[in-house]
Amino acid sequence: MNDGRRQFLRGLGVTAVAGSTLPYANLAIGSPLKGTLLLDAGRDFSPDTGKERKRVPSACWQCVARDGIVGYVEDGRLTHIEGNPELPRTNGKLCARGQGGVGQLYNPDRLLFPMKRTGKRGEGKWKRISWEAALSELSGKLKDLQVKGKPEKFMFHYGRMKGSTSTVVKKYFLPAYGTKTYDGHTAICESAKWTSQELVWGGHYDVNDVARTNYILNFGCNFFETHTSHIPLSQRVRAAQKDRGVKVVTFDVRLSNTAAKSDEWHPVKPGTDAAIILAMCHIIMKNNLHDVDFIETWTNTTVKELKKHLKSMTPAWAEKISGVSAKDIEQIALEFAKAKPGTCVSYRGLSTHYNGVENHRIAKMLDAICGNIDVPGGTCKAVGPKWKNSFKPPKAHPKKLKKVYAPKGAYAYATHSSCHQVISTIKSLPASERPEVYMVYCYNPVYVNGNCQENIDILKDESIFPYIVVSDVAYSETAALADLLLPDATYLERWDVDDMVSYDMIHEFYIRQPVVEPIGEARNFVDTVCDLARRLGGDTAAAFPFKTMEEFCHDACENTPGVKEAGGFEYMKAHGAWYDRAEKPHYLKHTKKKNKSEVEANLKSGKWKKNSLGTIFDPKKAEKGKGKYGADGGSWKDYKAYVCQEINGEYYIDFKPDKVAKTGLLE
Repeated sequence: MNDGRRQFLRGLGVTAVAGSTLPYANLAIGSPLKGTLLLDAGRDFSPDTGKERKRVPSACWQCVARDGIVGYVEDGRLTHIEGNPELPRTNGKLCARGQGGVGQLYNPDRLLFPMKRTGKRGEGKWKRISWEAALSELSGKLKDLQVKGKPEKFMFHYGRMKGSTSTVVKKYFLPAYGTKTYDGHTAICESAKWTSQELVWGGHYDVNDVARTNYILNFGCNFFETHTSHIPLSQRVRAAQKDRGVKVVTFDVRLSNTAAKSDEWHPVKPGTDAAIILAMCHIIMKNNLHDVDFIETWTNTTVKELKKHLKSMTPAWAEKISGVSAKDIEQIALEFAKAKPGTCVSYRGLSTHYNGVENHRIAKMLDAICGNIDVPGGTCKAVGPKWKNSFKPPKAHPKKLKKVYAPKGAYAYATHSSCHQVISTIKSLPASERPEVYMVYCYNPVYVNGNCQENIDILKDESIFPYIVVSDVAYSETAALADLLLPDATYLERWDVDDMVSYDMIHEFYIRQPVVEPIGEARNFVDTVCDLARRLGGDTAAAFPFKTMEEFCHDACENTPGVKEAGGFEYMKAHGAWYDRAEKPHYLKHTKKKNKSEVEANLKSGKWKKNSLGTIFDPKKAEKGKGKYGADGGSWKDYKAYVCQEINGEYYIDFKPDKVAKTGLLE
């Protein structure tokens, strides 16, 4: 230690032992700064004992962002959580909610033991039972449905289920058991945004490449406070503002944290953002600032058609609807088009309206007109990791109770179901078409789906819902109405390989591992599923060559290219994350070509077909063998039949459909 540094530490009341190799200095006893002064990053020590705490890298699950984290453990107890600096998506940063995860782990209201209802539903009377008793009861009821040839009468209803948990449950357990009667929660979450993007370019997630952009146009998104990718996005926006002077313009109904930190904030009447965006498109096209090549080559329209469509949608027209001045709309439109590249950020303020799907489609149209689609600094189709396992999902043909979802025609594109209406819909059905076992995981539909009292009244009625089982970490409004409660491990006590998208447009692999052992008798839900499968036997058990989620994650780390060569499972346990340092960002993914001779040979043989829009498809994969596709007929569910798109005599993977049959063009 040099003299200057030693003198500085003495000034703080710090004593350091000469020749000590400890990477910290204890602050002198009695000092008002009692604690530790770290001289070596990445390590942590108790301020009271000086004892080094165990460092465990993992992944957050306080929200869908699922950032990389590091937990510090002393004597088996988690003391605090920080960001993992080895995951570039977050660069070691972590929000307050993520740091507050310690509170979820040690929540005094956690479910810690299996519980069985003893009184009437909703009466709050329970008795503690063993896992053996709980799983014997549940597997018995599930087995009875299989024996009766009615496995579809087992309904699984889940909330925030991502990564390998989703993979095991939806690709292994439910198909092997024989049911396709399951639903999520997207209708109360992101369905408008996701459906709009499926209609426009296929795929759910978009990434605003703010690290490389020249202009950020924000509609109804408070990314400095919350977002699907809050930390990755917000830190890059601040860096863009500070380091490169990138302008941020926000349209929002209120002065949010993001609006306050933007260069301009324009209050807008709720639900009218689309008029502003259309007027901006009008101005850009009128002044010939649009990207002719992108529009004419990669979209399903032409410059002429767009100009005609937008002709009446002037800034003056938009001002009357939105309350934002026509002068400001025109000025911002010109700035955005000339910045090139720019990116249009849009989220809940745009989507949580009756016209939310159209709002997001219009936002994507603005980016497309400017040529900002999937280019550096633009609005890009997301890139996420692709984990590989040696375990093959079962080849099964599960059955489904189709009428538990919204009636046909209730929604134009119910690509993510009507999960918010499932409970009331089930009530309207005859007993023969209702589920007999209703399992809820990581979800609280009674409270979050709306119509709370109606949900309570329906779930209390055992003639409508004969048997309800809930697996969760805490006692929720839905759990209070269950017949059986299974305590789930928190994200800090479980295994997963995770798959959130990268804001550097590369493949980032990271894992979730137990920071501490599960408290009480809580256990990872996937371990519970594995146990259930073994008890059910037959094809269900055969689909599970792995016995635990840890084994599944171990296999993924040892079989995923890149991760395997880096050191596999042991490397990931030590570091929490891996990515290829030499990997280049993935842009212009729609320009990847399909082998021309292969396409033309399959067209000539009749194996593949081409419709009038130039879309190449496989008739055998079309829904119910209709042999049609998209606008030429067939169903919007025919998207799995898509092969590629013909453009100027070449064949491109293009904007591959997901959930909705469309051309390979950006529509």
